[in-house]
Amino acid sequence: MNQIKLQKFADYTSMSLVGICAVHCFLTPVALILFPVLGLTFLSEEIFHELMLLLVIPASVIAIFLGCRRHKDFNVIMLGALGLCFLLVGAFASEGYWESVLTLIGAFTMVSGHLRNFRLCRKDGCEH
Repeated sequence: MNQIKLQKFADYTSMSLVGICAVHCFLTPVALILFPVLGLTFLSEEIFHELMLLLVIPASVIAIFLGCRRHKDFNVIMLGALGLCFLLVGAFASEGYWESVLTLIGAFTMVSGHLRNFRLCRKDGCEH
């Protein structure tokens, strides 16, 4: 797999996973109120956040590193690093309001970095 295809795959994968994290953090409290039995599933456990991070971090690091190396735009790396920091703090924060807020901020920041990566690729015409 060449670098452009790897970056494209990693960007899409990371944005999809971060989107799942955001939807999970946003909808889980509502779903638990409406359907309390969901509290007995893996959706409400911390292992979900840890597993998602294990998937998001490598995909994001690969995509952002390759994009920054190709385009020399350090805003991509700054957005990615900031987003990952928020996601990590949110994933390991105590249960409750701040966990969701930090995760959502991290998700939107990460997606912003990946979208900037896409725009730079389109501008340079690198088939992304």
